[in-house]
Amino acid sequence: MTNYAEKYFGKDLEELEYADISNFFIESKEESDKIEFKAFHPDYGNFNQNLDGVIRGICGFLNSNGGILIWGAPLGKKEDGKIVFVGDLAPVKEFKEKDTLISKISDSITPLPVNINVQIIENDGSYLYIFEIQQSNYSPHQFKNTYYARLDGQTKPAPHYLIDALFKKVNYPNIEGFINLDRYGNAGNGNMFLDISILIINFSELQNEQDISYRVICGQAVFAGSLNARTERFYSMEGHQYTNRNHIDILHFGGPEMNSQRLIFNMETLGDEHNYEMDIVLFFGGKKSPLKFSEYKLNFGGSISAKNPVGLISNLEENVLASEKQKALGTTRENLLESLLKR
Repeated sequence: MTNYAEKYFGKDLEELEYADISNFFIESKEESDKIEFKAFHPDYGNFNQNLDGVIRGICGFLNSNGGILIWGAPLGKKEDGKIVFVGDLAPVKEFKEKDTLISKISDSITPLPVNINVQIIENDGSYLYIFEIQQSNYSPHQFKNTYYARLDGQTKPAPHYLIDALFKKVNYPNIEGFINLDRYGNAGNGNMFLDISILIINFSELQNEQDISYRVICGQAVFAGSLNARTERFYSMEGHQYTNRNHIDILHFGGPEMNSQRLIFNMETLGDEHNYEMDIVLFFGGKKSPLKFSEYKLNFGGSISAKNPVGLISNLEENVLASEKQKALGTTRENLLESLLKR
């Protein structure tokens, strides 16, 4: 999730204080697709009428890319043909409990939104309500029978093309994969072992995932299971790759799927040929989730704790979409086809 409070204020949402918001508006600020300002003013009606404008803004963020909304900001004014917000805050004069407020907002937006957080800041009987909203996986949402979106730095009724795109968008569960280093020691015959755990976790609260598969590659060591006739069918590349052939049928939110493997290697060979470095790469995906990978570089050149060898990790890159990796490497449709088809 994006930490919008950190982006704009250098703090987590829960750490924000009145002075942070007051100081923010010492200089003129403009709204954008990621931040919106709402003042509390009698001209806008009572608390609930003011709140309607806030809920419209939250709905717009849910249907767009998320953002932060400050209720109690200064009144906007025109400056050089644009609306800016600067000076004294216009805080809310009424207090609502956090749970009550979030419940009212959630009840007003359909379908039910998630990942809306609020920090309530009190100052001499007045209140600031700072909302942090994440982009919704269940959009489009509507408030009072209207779909809203953040367009050109404003909350506006969403145009038809955007609503249509939101209805057609592809949703997929957020599956993440990790490798943990469990134990290190002498395997005999001049070899060493490293025990690892492979963890696959579903972080999507409302979506299960099915048919999850994964494989692990280590070029500088072989998997111990590849040396056993009963389990060698799970290994390939001369023992350097383990493939989980018994797919995980279904993975619920929060419950990790775990698998332990042992790597066998010769320390002298690792030093002579690889400068004591080892690479382990985990590839994983599911029926709906795109391919991701987690990559670890280990360095055996220093002291090693047998019971907790996590200190071996010198660099890691976890849960990267394979498509993003390809983009970073400069892979395009054209050069990929050229390399595969030779034409």
